Amino acid sequence: MSAEPAQMTVVSPVATDEIPAPPDELGGPGRAMWDDMLGALEIEDPRELISLRQACLLEDDLVRLRDELEGADLVVKGSTGQPVEQPLLGAIRNAVTLQSKLLGAIARSDAPASATQAGRRLALQRHQ
Repeated sequence: MSAEPAQMTVVSPVATDEIPAPPDELGGPGRAMWDDMLGALEIEDPRELISLRQACLLEDDLVRLRDELEGADLVVKGSTGQPVEQPLLGAIRNAVTLQSKLLGAIARSDAPASATQAGRRLALQRHQ
């Protein structure tokens, strides 16, 4: 029995004056990040757009995780009753780490102009 391959949204390269619309699956925070990043970056490599899409999806996840964590105990009972760190903290930490790696991969790509690099750094700072 063979499973159907997962469908993936493919984003085409960005034209000079054209910012592609955010992917449909992004929520408000991910869409805001998409617009901020593409407003500050010159992305022509489709692989960078895929990394940006993943980073924006993680932004949506991070907002939901932080909302869940609000008001929750930071230390909870483990499987044998011992105190352990709230599992959401680890999930947030992992998502932030992955998001940083994805955004870092975009930031390391060759940007032709120093103004573009400055804009890239500012956009990355806003979302880390």
